[in-house]
Amino acid sequence: MNQELPLSGIKVVELATVVAAPTAGRVMADFGAEVIKVEMPGSGDLLRAMGDAHQLPVEPDNNPLFDLFNAGKKVVAINLKSPDGMAVLLRLLEDADVFLTNTRMRSLVKMGLGYDALKERYPRLIYAHFSGYGNRGPESERPGFDTTAFWLRSGAAVDWSLPGAFPVRPTFGFGDIATSGYFLDGILMALLARERSGKGTLIETSLFGSGLWHNAPYVVNCQPQYGRQLPADRYDPWDPLSDFYRCSDGEWLAPVKKVYAKDRFIFARLFDFPEMAEEGDFRSLDAMRRAGKIPECSRRIAEAMEKKSSKEWAKLFSENDIPYERGAHFCELYRDEQAWANEFLENVAYPGDVTTAVPVPPIRFSAYARRSFHQQTRVGADTDEILGGLGYSEEQLRTMREEGAIL
Repeated sequence: MNQELPLSGIKVVELATVVAAPTAGRVMADFGAEVIKVEMPGSGDLLRAMGDAHQLPVEPDNNPLFDLFNAGKKVVAINLKSPDGMAVLLRLLEDADVFLTNTRMRSLVKMGLGYDALKERYPRLIYAHFSGYGNRGPESERPGFDTTAFWLRSGAAVDWSLPGAFPVRPTFGFGDIATSGYFLDGILMALLARERSGKGTLIETSLFGSGLWHNAPYVVNCQPQYGRQLPADRYDPWDPLSDFYRCSDGEWLAPVKKVYAKDRFIFARLFDFPEMAEEGDFRSLDAMRRAGKIPECSRRIAEAMEKKSSKEWAKLFSENDIPYERGAHFCELYRDEQAWANEFLENVAYPGDVTTAVPVPPIRFSAYARRSFHQQTRVGADTDEILGGLGYSEEQLRTMREEGAIL
């Protein structure tokens, strides 16, 4: 593979914390961009301390959770409350292509870092702003997190569950990571458009907007004119032939129909359910729903699935060319042969002779490379290197450090 990186020459200044916005920066760094992460002196990004809650180390040179979303970046520590510190940030932006931030817009404006101020000073700059609820409306300044703005506000946490059940408890940062992909899409589109127009732009996305987009079919389906009621009963799936069923070994498995009109005859045989092949009420999913047969169908399949193990069902579905998958467990994935064959995982060496399999951005080019995983260290580890590149002398760095402008 050619070792050229597709984003070589792109400079990103990141003023962002925790997960969603930093993830976009992480992916850009992986594919060649120079990403300079600006943290406040002291504890830095809040994410540096969050590994504790996940039974992960949080040492400066051993912080897997922080690394997942910040690998490959240069990290500088600048006190933006100091005039000298703010001057450093503005110098960083002079030749930057992207300013990536999730600081609330009101605070950015107050600091002189609002979009209107920076677009006059840096007309080619892509100003990428991430928020919880969007930058307009009565809740624009509310702090938004994955659990709140993405999961709860979008309806997913409650309506994905069964009636009366505990809400869905997603993995840490799931909505953040999902939303970061759209954020990155917007940044890359803005960079492409700038090549044609020469103009920078403001690009925005939010956890709430992303939550609505990810749940768009149900957002539409549950409006009064269509009438879908959620949360739905266990035996009222949208499609009983594309649902989760427990097998005799306690594992969960989902068969997925391709074309119901053809596949129903296969399912009727496999599930010992002759009515599916013979009765008119089962001729289509629409006919099944209109006749009130969805619950009966779902129960019959559930009863049949519990009579065989997941391995037995996998063999039968494979023999009949029916798509399926067993519900994997997170503790298995680090040794998934298919993941390794496609380089979805990368081994990273951590202190204490620990090797950790780390998921990497799921993007692969035939003509370009991706940087290997590069762990982070302490807050401000690259401050001298980056500021030295801007022309600051050792004496100036020492003075600013003494005055608390940098770390």
